[in-house]
Amino acid sequence: METYKPVRVLIAENQRDLSDVMSELIDTEPDMQCVGQVSDASQVVAAARNSSANVLILDLMLQGGSGLPLVEQLTSALPGLRVIIFSGLAGSDEVAREAKRRGAAAILTKGCDFQLLLQTLRSTTSEAAAS
Repeated sequence: METYKPVRVLIAENQRDLSDVMSELIDTEPDMQCVGQVSDASQVVAAARNSSANVLILDLMLQGGSGLPLVEQLTSALPGLRVIIFSGLAGSDEVAREAKRRGAAAILTKGCDFQLLLQTLRSTTSEAAAS
């Protein structure tokens, strides 16, 4: 018998209001759990490691630096972590290509429907489990 484990989501977002809304949304889903929120680039790697997150929702514009260099660092240090870029900059083809090249599992533009975010969290996690 398999033990049910919710998707553990860490949010790295510089806008606290948006981060709080995403956290509340995730926590209303029976198969997901928000395990933390950070806003500073210097906190992301430690928070991902300490929270045992499966998925990181990563803004590219964080306090203290860009989230883009963190993608490669995170996917190298924590190979089981799936990184979803959630940023206003994600609409740029160049940024999207670079994020994918560095290891991002998915890229969403801020302002997208939150249902798309939830769907992406689920599909990204199920892809990781299948591989």
